[in-house]
Amino acid sequence: MGVFLLLLSTLMWSFVGILVKTASFSLDSYTITFLRFGLGVLFLILFLVVNKRKVHISWRSKWIWFGALGKVINYLFENYGVSVGYAYEQILVTPFMTIFMLLFSIFYFKERATARSWAAIALCLSGVLVITWNGLSFDELLEFDLMLTLIFAISAFGASFHFASQKVLGKNMSSIDMNVSIFLWCSFLAIIPVPTQLEWSGDFSMMTVIALLMLGLITGISFIIYANALKHVSFLLAAILTNTSVLFSLLWAWLFFGEPITTYVIAGACLFLMGMSLLSLPRAKP
Repeated sequence: MGVFLLLLSTLMWSFVGILVKTASFSLDSYTITFLRFGLGVLFLILFLVVNKRKVHISWRSKWIWFGALGKVINYLFENYGVSVGYAYEQILVTPFMTIFMLLFSIFYFKERATARSWAAIALCLSGVLVITWNGLSFDELLEFDLMLTLIFAISAFGASFHFASQKVLGKNMSSIDMNVSIFLWCSFLAIIPVPTQLEWSGDFSMMTVIALLMLGLITGISFIIYANALKHVSFLLAAILTNTSVLFSLLWAWLFFGEPITTYVIAGACLFLMGMSLLSLPRAKP
């Protein structure tokens, strides 16, 4: 059951890129960001009602707001990057987030870095560089792809704040209370620019509605599914299977949008998957 839940959450995350791309044909990235949070909160509340569970909304802790602001930055830049680039380029968030989380663990949580940690960072960075390069000339690289990589790096930086907040808040809050609180405040933060930035970029089709509903479902429910899966499987297995979402994301982008998944993209993805897997290996006992 644990493996099934883990695969389910992994598959849900792998669809984010193509769902955001689908929604971007009709809506701007600001509105998509708000709807991801707003619908996510509604699905979370529905889950709580069905399971007859109470929830406590928190706002006093600074880490609630750090997590909310970080997640808004994460989604806003991720949605914008996918809107103007390829859907598969959303995978760049993953290695960048691995790097930022490792830096958080070293400099904020005071955890010890090892040679393996730095090797993992090197592999993640190498993978990012190969995907960013993608066989382009230097002029082409400077014109667009380098800026797009920076956008996904900022997105990952925001996501790392969200995960750091979960580590801090998890000592005193349940995962459901934490996610409802953070995503609720995310909705309020994300709606601020919508009135001035709302833009219809195309026909509002049924596919747009389905994509937005799926994004809301993934935002609201996937973290609960993942948390339940962790109770039944080892952390190593969870890390390895979760990392495969990158490969699924590439497959969906190619199948649904015919995006050019070049050998550079595949090689880069393999490099940073090696880096993330290396970081996930258990440390040798002294």
